[in-house]
Amino acid sequence: MSLRAEFSSSVKRTALERSAGICECHLIPHVFPDACGRPIGPGNTFYEHIDPEAISKRNDIENCAVLCRTCWRAKTDSYDQPTIAKVRRIRDVNFGIKDRWRRRLPGSRDSNIKIKVGGGVVDRKTGMRL
Repeated sequence: MSLRAEFSSSVKRTALERSAGICECHLIPHVFPDACGRPIGPGNTFYEHIDPEAISKRNDIENCAVLCRTCWRAKTDSYDQPTIAKVRRIRDVNFGIKDRWRRRLPGSRDSNIKIKVGGGVVDRKTGMRL
């Protein structure tokens, strides 16, 4: 797992100038339908990826928003973490990566046996009754 890439200093300066001291949650309409209008300042300024960096791999000014602590926490908890987890699960399935702690259910497609509807158990590979 790689570390998250941060914004460069020039991108942060440009985003801070663009925000004019006000939270830019309006730039993330899929999370915030309305702008909060809170002022940002020392200790209350967070440079956030509009599209999560783990998915988009973009660290440019178009993907940067300056958020207050409240909006930053709400976006991280309600959107970023669930979205990143879902993308990783889908990526793992597509590459054939399975959770090693997940047990195979008897008769499931991952199992070596097949349970017939009419009763009886057969070996999935050979078709022989067990």
